[in-house]
Amino acid sequence: MKLADQKIKQFLEELASKKPAPGGGSASALAGVMAAALVNKVAALTIGKEKYKEVEEEFKRLNRETLKLQEELTKLVDADTEAFMAVISTKGSQQAIKMAAEVPLETAAKSLAVLKAAVYASEHGNQNLRSDAFCAIELATAAVYGALENVRVNLPFIKDGRFIEKLQDEIEEVLRDTERLVKP
Repeated sequence: MKLADQKIKQFLEELASKKPAPGGGSASALAGVMAAALVNKVAALTIGKEKYKEVEEEFKRLNRETLKLQEELTKLVDADTEAFMAVISTKGSQQAIKMAAEVPLETAAKSLAVLKAAVYASEHGNQNLRSDAFCAIELATAAVYGALENVRVNLPFIKDGRFIEKLQDEIEEVLRDTERLVKP
């Protein structure tokens, strides 16, 4: 059974177990999924309200975007665990380690997109749901930082200098964009 198809309690038991995975990467992806779901809630309860008529089209777009991100991040919950288990089963092959770094980098980038949407939702969405938007901001921020740490932890095991450089550049870019949003 896919991790993302499990009940919350079951997933948390797996997360807390002595098994090597799921771990922080899957948890980061799940935080991103929850953030996207909250942005979707804000969008759904903003669309159709007279008070928010002038931002309605933007929230329709935002809703489509975050629904897609929610689906993609849900897949990354499992992809992260699968990537780490491949590292173990291949006894640390370079291909597996690179994948174990790329998956959380994708989680970070998609969570950053959710963060941008959450910030917009907090500023322009239905203010009765402002606490939901703020919660989405915090969850998306945690998803980005957690995922980036899961990229960094793999760097010492990668032997391809150019690949490491590329990852470090992407980490810095995501980090810069995140900090612009959360540390104004």
